[in-house]
Amino acid sequence: MKKVFVIAMLSWALGGCATQYGSSGFTGGHTDRAGPGKLQKVDFNGNGYITSELVQKYALYRCAELAKQKGKQHFIIYDSLFAAALDRPSALPRVGTLGNKPSATAFMLLLDEPRSGSKQAQAVIDEIDPVIKANNPTQR
Repeated sequence: MKKVFVIAMLSWALGGCATQYGSSGFTGGHTDRAGPGKLQKVDFNGNGYITSELVQKYALYRCAELAKQKGKQHFIIYDSLFAAALDRPSALPRVGTLGNKPSATAFMLLLDEPRSGSKQAQAVIDEIDPVIKANNPTQR
């Protein structure tokens, strides 16, 4: 009986945790991969305890982080491959939900120089970093 109680409490504790910023895990997180072409795809998946707006900010932050990691100072995001093919930048990653779990997706093009519709990676990081720290106590 004690074992069942412990398992039930552990399941409840893990299920009640809001998605933290970080790579994909049990409660969600970011994934990124190359392609197609020069694009990078960034996804951020949440659980039922996080807002769509926060998932969108986390995805945008991951885009900026990835740009800096790859040595690029600027990037453009597209909300779909169709938008990328037409070179129609988006201000924010596309957000959707599945079963009350929000997720955000962006296709990004890394740039050395700014151009119309591009974002400066460090400016995005500086803007969203306080949100990351406020919602992720372990990253303070």
